[in-house]
Amino acid sequence: MIKHRYFNNNRGPIKENEIKAFQKALHICDTEKEIDDIILLIHTKGNTGYIERIFETRNVKKLFSGVKIDQKYPPVRIETVRTFSDDYQSKIVLVCFGLRSEEIYKYEDFESVVGIVAHQWVEPDVQNWAKTYGAIDIDTNEEIEKTKKPDLVVQNAFKDLTSSINMSSGIVHSDDNERCKTYIRALLKYNYELNSQQVFSFLTSELNWDSDDANDVIKLIDKMNSGGYFQGGEKTGLKSYIKNWQEE
Repeated sequence: MIKHRYFNNNRGPIKENEIKAFQKALHICDTEKEIDDIILLIHTKGNTGYIERIFETRNVKKLFSGVKIDQKYPPVRIETVRTFSDDYQSKIVLVCFGLRSEEIYKYEDFESVVGIVAHQWVEPDVQNWAKTYGAIDIDTNEEIEKTKKPDLVVQNAFKDLTSSINMSSGIVHSDDNERCKTYIRALLKYNYELNSQQVFSFLTSELNWDSDDANDVIKLIDKMNSGGYFQGGEKTGLKSYIKNWQEE
């Protein structure tokens, strides 16, 4: 099933845009037909203002248990980032109210989530996520320009890494961690730019890395890019890696 992704450029408590985000979730249900739940995701139980404006009531308590507002649509339920977890048996449309890109990435990894609608609180909160996956602007119905891919040699390096490690655990294993550090050292030594957003986008949207595992790689890159240092990884013979990636 194709994952549906939408976002808006909302700024602040604008009821019209909140309604549009909810309506887009209903539209996804019209398209897919077999959705089990629409989840309205907020930070905490105190952040219900979005939903109160949509339904024009301050009494949204029942929505925490799930309410079927229309027989043609699945139940609507409020969840918080603390309570919401993956349910492999369900198909869910997720409407994220006020979450930032780094929070939304987590839900890309959920098997149950077949659609994400990101309602922005302030710009550019959802822009990195939208550009990573080419999400569609609710207002224009046009796909946002995706994050630029890194240099081809950098792409080949991370394709090589992806095929060499245990993808179920990312770079947690010591051997996989060492390999990743070696590749980062090689790329930086020979002046290949490692842009964190470009690499994260490439790992997650092109190479199907889980966001947490991709972030482990980004932490190493950020440390080196900021003038820091990490222990581990080969320090000699790095040119041979570059040569192989250039030839691929």
